[in-house]
Amino acid sequence: MSLLKLLGWADASPEPERLTATVQARLVDLTPARAEFVAAFAGLLVRVAYVDRSISEAERAVLAPLLAANAGLPAAEAETVIEIATHQATTLEGISYASLTRAFNAIATDEEKERLIDCLFAVATAEGTVSVVEDDEVRAVARALLLSHQQFIAVRSRYKDQLEVIQAARQSRDG
Repeated sequence: MSLLKLLGWADASPEPERLTATVQARLVDLTPARAEFVAAFAGLLVRVAYVDRSISEAERAVLAPLLAANAGLPAAEAETVIEIATHQATTLEGISYASLTRAFNAIATDEEKERLIDCLFAVATAEGTVSVVEDDEVRAVARALLLSHQQFIAVRSRYKDQLEVIQAARQSRDG
């Protein structure tokens, strides 16, 4: 319990994360639990895309299709959610990635968590390589989702040829 809650200066039950509330307001057919799942999935996709403080056109091109395919949304709704998440991530509003990660961890199965990690690597490879900073960010999300190292490596191994660190090692070895 936080000191603010203990002193009665904070709400005992915090409001839903801003991204979740915005998604639920725009996609009124989603239940609160579904909106939380969709918002967390989208927010974490954007987290990896924006880790270098910009989102490339190649990354933008894969975000909505990944969300639509993995969160069961129609393409237009996935585009809307990605627009909301991107706007919040790239403006002063910001996104509370910690609260999104906690929410996703609480509601997602291990299979859904691994699928999210796979999607995060797909976003990271949109420009052809997974940079060290993107790899570290995906690893941080996997840890926060309480996935084992083996689970993380199993997903990461599918992208080994795109890892910047592997490509650099090959180039130095080959001269």
